[in-house]
Amino acid sequence: MKRHFIYLSKRFLLIFFSIEVFIHFTVKDIVYPINILFYLSAPLLLIIGSLVMSILFFKNKKVFYVLVMSFFSLVFYWSVYYYKTTSIEKSTDSYDTVLFWNIGRNGEDPFKIIMKEIENISPEFVGLVEADCITNEHLEEFRNRFPNYQIRKLEGGMLVIVKGRIDVITYHYALGFYKFNVVDFNIENQKRSILIADINAVPFDNRTSSLDIVYRSAKDHNCSFIMGDFNTPYESIYFNQFRQNLYSFHDVANGFTTTWPYGIPLFEIDQIWSSKNNTPILLKKAYYNTSDHALLIGSYQSITR
Repeated sequence: MKRHFIYLSKRFLLIFFSIEVFIHFTVKDIVYPINILFYLSAPLLLIIGSLVMSILFFKNKKVFYVLVMSFFSLVFYWSVYYYKTTSIEKSTDSYDTVLFWNIGRNGEDPFKIIMKEIENISPEFVGLVEADCITNEHLEEFRNRFPNYQIRKLEGGMLVIVKGRIDVITYHYALGFYKFNVVDFNIENQKRSILIADINAVPFDNRTSSLDIVYRSAKDHNCSFIMGDFNTPYESIYFNQFRQNLYSFHDVANGFTTTWPYGIPLFEIDQIWSSKNNTPILLKKAYYNTSDHALLIGSYQSITR
């Protein structure tokens, strides 16, 4: 009885692993509620799963060899698709930077880190989500230290910093689904817009409408950049419109493209996208124990400036 139970358990795990691989590479999250299983098919989890399954089926040589091939194929896929070695070439004349960070966890004062990054890289603008910990005292300190920037707390627990003048802010939300701010601003007498998004983290939600609304709003406002914690993996089919009509900083990442959780290359849920008036040239990430999300620094060149 015990041997039969072990046999059935191993077969079940093998079937489940095969389904997860099939979902990741073909079905993805196109059908609800299969999207829940899609979140369990992150490449790192598949690699670990293939290794575990290889050990379990060591005595069954046919299955074992297939699983070993799967392991090496997944490692190759993961290292090529999710690990980049991008750098800014010395021949690059000039570039601008943007910064995005979900600072939701408590710990070291995240605003000190933000001010340090601004001092080092002088970004054109900064977008923060889950920034409720930022106080009026933080804002006053920032204004005194960086008079050439404007800083504003936004609805939905967000914050924006612009190296110029903030003109109009429009807040959109659907309770339990999404919230985002569109910020119209002026830099060096050029009018521009960015969208800062925070999509609900509950994995049981269907992200179709949320990401579609974000994309259409960015298009309507002619946004130069969309940045946010989308709580949706980069591979999701719901980013198809983004991939077809925008540039992603995923392609110019340095190191693993994944952004969550702290220090573990599991999911790429924090992302920066740009209009095709800008050319991404580098995405750097930094981790601080004040947040379980990576801080993203995107460098780009604008063809309109």
